[in-house]
Amino acid sequence: MEKKEALPLQMECTMFFQSNPYMIESLAGLENKLGRRKEDLQPILEILVQQGIIRQIGKDSKYLYRYKEPDIITEMTIPDKLESP
Repeated sequence: MEKKEALPLQMECTMFFQSNPYMIESLAGLENKLGRRKEDLQPILEILVQQGIIRQIGKDSKYLYRYKEPDIITEMTIPDKLESP
């Protein structure tokens, strides 16, 4: 796959996982659902795992993939006084 084709596939995979946040799927399952070749999907999934967008579960060739919810900060500390530069 050429580099110019990788970004659209990366976006497609990201949107697919975000739209199905509770789905857990294998590489073969993603190949069927997205209509893409395993050879094209594998490097994209590795990138998304490195970026923390999806989680890789399992071992060796039996990996499953799942969307990883982003961390949400619920508390924020605001200083009483801000220093001027």
